[in-house]
Amino acid sequence: MIFKMMRMLGLGYSGSPKPVRIVVVGEKGTGKTSLIIAALNESSQPQPNIPPVLPYTTFPSEWFRDPIPATIIDTSSKPEDRAKVVKEVKEADAIVLTFVVDIAETLDRLSEYWLPLFRQLEVRVPIIIAGCSVTNREYHNQSGMEIITTSIREQYLEIETCFDWSAHHIARKVFWYAQHAVTNPVGPIYDKETSSLKPRCVAALTRVYVLSTRDTDFILNEAGLNNIQAQCCYEPLTPSQSRGLIDFVQERSPLGVDENGITIEGFLFINKYLVEQGRIRQVWNILRKFGYNNELRLADDMIPYSSFKRMSDQSVELSDEAIGFLRGVYKNLDEHSGNNLGPQMIGFVFQISPENPWSIAPYKDASEKTDDGGLSLEAFLSLWNLLTLIDPARSLECLICLCYPSSAVRITRRRAIDRKEQNSDRRVFQCFVFGPKNAGKSALLNRFIGRPYDDDNNNGSNEERYAVNMVDNDGVTGDVKKTLVLKEIQMQEDGFLPSNEALGACDVAIFLYDSSDESSWKRAIDLLVKVATASEDAGLEFPCLMVAAKTDLDSFPEANQEATRATQDIGIEAPIPISSKMGDLDNLFPKILTAAEHPHLCIPEIKSKKKRSRKLMKRSLMVVSIGTGAVIVGLVSFRLYAARKQR
Repeated sequence: MIFKMMRMLGLGYSGSPKPVRIVVVGEKGTGKTSLIIAALNESSQPQPNIPPVLPYTTFPSEWFRDPIPATIIDTSSKPEDRAKVVKEVKEADAIVLTFVVDIAETLDRLSEYWLPLFRQLEVRVPIIIAGCSVTNREYHNQSGMEIITTSIREQYLEIETCFDWSAHHIARKVFWYAQHAVTNPVGPIYDKETSSLKPRCVAALTRVYVLSTRDTDFILNEAGLNNIQAQCCYEPLTPSQSRGLIDFVQERSPLGVDENGITIEGFLFINKYLVEQGRIRQVWNILRKFGYNNELRLADDMIPYSSFKRMSDQSVELSDEAIGFLRGVYKNLDEHSGNNLGPQMIGFVFQISPENPWSIAPYKDASEKTDDGGLSLEAFLSLWNLLTLIDPARSLECLICLCYPSSAVRITRRRAIDRKEQNSDRRVFQCFVFGPKNAGKSALLNRFIGRPYDDDNNNGSNEERYAVNMVDNDGVTGDVKKTLVLKEIQMQEDGFLPSNEALGACDVAIFLYDSSDESSWKRAIDLLVKVATASEDAGLEFPCLMVAAKTDLDSFPEANQEATRATQDIGIEAPIPISSKMGDLDNLFPKILTAAEHPHLCIPEIKSKKKRSRKLMKRSLMVVSIGTGAVIVGLVSFRLYAARKQR
């Protein structure tokens, strides 16, 4: 079903990896320095005057199949140099771990000390074991090395391979393989424990398959195979080679072939087989030619970052065309599910994306869901709007993987201009939800997305939570619904406020308080003053509303009068009474939307820090004794000067 949604997509290349740092470590006398010198000289002749530790050594790019130079870092075995060794290991792209085949203690130290140390340091880089014989170089060989290290390789799957470099001409191969393991890593592609391709690799290869078979009913025939060959700069396959490959797949993977060619199962089998045969470079070549980086995400040059450059008070929204495309995606899948997309169908949407972004916070519990955990069209589009608002790069990556063909986003007008124009043309508004602890913020977000009242839905978490839904704007600026995003702001005990950049993303703010608790009201109004002051100082003013929550409880004495008087004093509307528990919300969400659409209204009239500091300065001067003429003249002169400065 997902294949029916595919369209033409341009391809890119991820570029070259950074220069490779290979660190050589091991016990004293295990040949660390000798290994590096042997690789440099490819000579079995003894080298005179070998220093205890070599300086950094660069192996040129011409030595490697992937033309990336390698910096080889020798390390000391002295106990006093351990901190330096640890530092080098933490900065390594690959590690070569040495031991002596003839000395069992050096092999034991690998599993007793070195490999546990790497895990303790959380070093996740390729590890190559390099052993040599000091007594019988003729006897030991590569197969013998594999037998010797079998147990340790089974225990530590992070070991890429083991080499016996007793014959010095093998030494360079150790570093060749280390560099190869960095430039063509196994980790992102293959799970050694399960002997299977990893999910993100499966998604990437599925996208490659789709793009290569879009003109052949999504079956990889001879033309599709040669399309991949051409993309990867390989020679086209002859008809006999194509037939031979198809026969090979059919023999090993019966579901991998049908009467028309190789299926997606067969294509995945081919790539798994290449990895297991040590030909992972071919798999990476395919992936990179189709735009993937080493994390199996689309590379930076595939994502048009310039399309969402913006000022702090601008936002990113999906274009009309992108919304129309996503409606089509939903309709296509909805034909098979009926009125809503269940979790399985949502999985189809992100089948060829690196992952399903909606399966984790903050998206997982951010939208209204049907009884079976599915999404209505409004909830589906709301989540796309939320993803685009807070992570436009991820949104574009997912759209590219869906083969959306044109410009997907637009940048909204600056809110400062919206205030001058006295309206906003945004379709997605973000509302920051402030309030003291236990004011009812989480309960309000629950109600917004149709969930039952729950006083402790956030389980005391300090994570900021989102809720998104579409809200009818009652014809204020048109007939279409707008998307409203509620962001619950978790206030720190020290009163730390969001940064100016974070405040720039706020289109409207509401300040909740428990109407039965006078201290909650006082904390909420104090919070409003702080936030409004900070936003004014930063030139990022936004409408603010007070919300009196928990009206199902008895209000504190003179609550309504005090709250109304305070809001009138700062030029905003009286608090909106709600009860999330009773479901009585007094049309709150349309009111929030209306305030956001008119960003010149409901701005608290609170003097900024700069204005307050000037006022305090004047007050301090007025209390100075004016008993002498000199003081009076000085005070008058200062006031005249201050008046001119204010003009």
